[in-house]
Amino acid sequence: MAVFGCAGCGAVLTSAVSEVALPIHLADAHWETLHPPLLEAGSYAVDPAPYGPPWRPWDEVGAREAAERGRFAPFGALSDGPSDTVLLAPGDMRGPG
Repeated sequence: MAVFGCAGCGAVLTSAVSEVALPIHLADAHWETLHPPLLEAGSYAVDPAPYGPPWRPWDEVGAREAAERGRFAPFGALSDGPSDTVLLAPGDMRGPG
């Protein structure tokens, strides 16, 4: 079990949660608008893929790097944002704001 907290002030941000495997259909674009929450209450997952800005255009990334990231056809842009994003079920957050 883990409890996530603020690195700055130490405030507790989650209830106690256990790590689970990353849901496989997370890689689909805009999944959050098409599906209900993917994680059961009391669980979290870590997404190793980069997420968010900055974005790199397909032409700059190139086919080899794109394939290493699981993209095999031209795509508008690929994220060069941070990796290892922690995903939580909405009910497990405590005091966000």
